[in-house]
Amino acid sequence: MKAVLLLIGAALSISNANADPAELRKLAHQYYEWRDADNPVLTSGQGGHRYDDRLTDYSPQAVSARRAHISELLSKVKAMSTEGWSRDDRVDAILFRAQLEGADFLDRGRDQTATDPQTYVNECTNAIFGLLQKDYASHRTRALAATARLEKMPAMLRTARTNLTKPVKLYAQLAIEAATSSTPTA
Repeated sequence: MKAVLLLIGAALSISNANADPAELRKLAHQYYEWRDADNPVLTSGQGGHRYDDRLTDYSPQAVSARRAHISELLSKVKAMSTEGWSRDDRVDAILFRAQLEGADFLDRGRDQTATDPQTYVNECTNAIFGLLQKDYASHRTRALAATARLEKMPAMLRTARTNLTKPVKLYAQLAIEAATSSTPTA
């Protein structure tokens, strides 16, 4: 059994040592495609509009899957040897790894879905604002997407109530201020 594990470990280290920049670019492309679908509100705000009728899934299963995906990808990128790569390719590897580490920290280290109500307030406000701020499609198309997102908000907010098991007082106060300052007064 030990011999098999050592053989597998050696094979993995050899394959990682022989990684090339094309493999990194492929992983990065797959990650960005996944991230766009996984975080549609962010994607809309960045000008991608394939998922304008969706909100981010904050269910415990989705949060767990997101963490696992990022952690697994980060492990692959960390294991890649960039020896012999061009300077630009090494810089790309460093930047991509830093992005993954940032995502890993927010999803795992900071546990923002359990501690930060602003996560959900921002999701709601940015979900609509991201569709209205740019004139990327007809008013009708954007209104339909905004309506679809609005219809999903009550379920997402119910999930937020379940997820927020360790709210940080400062984050809660900021979320309350953000929610009440964006509410029109009569």
